[in-house]
Amino acid sequence: MTKIMVFAPHPDDETLGCGGSIAHHTNAGRQVDLVFLTSGDQGVTGMNGEQAAITREREALEAAARLGVPGRKVHFLRLPDGGLRPWEQQQFLQVLQVVRQVRPQTVYLPHTADASWDHQQAFHLIWRCLEKCASRSYPQAGAPHWVETVLGYEVWSPVAAPGYLQALTPADVATKRAALGCYLSQIKGEGEADYAGDGGLAMARFRGAMSTGGHREAFTVLRVGTLFP
Repeated sequence: MTKIMVFAPHPDDETLGCGGSIAHHTNAGRQVDLVFLTSGDQGVTGMNGEQAAITREREALEAAARLGVPGRKVHFLRLPDGGLRPWEQQQFLQVLQVVRQVRPQTVYLPHTADASWDHQQAFHLIWRCLEKCASRSYPQAGAPHWVETVLGYEVWSPVAAPGYLQALTPADVATKRAALGCYLSQIKGEGEADYAGDGGLAMARFRGAMSTGGHREAFTVLRVGTLFP
C-alpha cells in the first residue's frame, strides 16, 4: 500500500495546506499518517497551555477522521509551540524516528518560505531528517529509509512558482471544508485571521481560478519519485 506522511507544525496546518489532497489520497485507498510537531498550546485565547493542547489535539483527531485518517495514524510529537529548533538533537531524533517507523513513499511539509517562523523552522527540521533518513547514521532512530517524493504546501503565503498542482474534486473540497470546521478554537475575533471555515479554501480557489477552474492545491517539489493521478 502506498504510504503518505503529512507533517504539520500545528493542528490545522495539515488541513489548510493539503486537506483536499489528504482526502484525495484516502479516497484512493492510500495510507496517510499525520504528524503534528506541536500541539499548538500557545494558540488558544483564554486557555492555558495544557488546556489548549488538549483542545487542539481533540480537534485534530476530529479533522483527521473527516479526512479519512484513523486515530491510530495520527502522531503528536508535542514539541514546544514556538520552540521548534532544527539543530536540537532530541527534536531531530523524534522526527527521524517517526519517518523511519512509518516508512512513507511521499512526505508533505510546509514550504520553505511560508510566512511563519514556526513553519520555516518546521521545514528545516523535517528536511534535515529527510536528508539523513536513508543513511546508516542514527541507528537509534530505526532502520534507514528513502523517501521518494517530498512536496511543500502553502498556508500563510503562496508558493512563488508551484511545481505541482493537485486538482480537487467537489467531494475533496467538501471534505476539506468539513475538516476545517472541526477547528473551532481557531475561530478568531473581529480583526484577526479567519480561516476555520470558507476562508481556509481561498488559496485552493485561487489556484483553481489561475489554472482550469474549480479548486487545486499547490506545492513546491523538493524531491520527486512518483506523483499521483
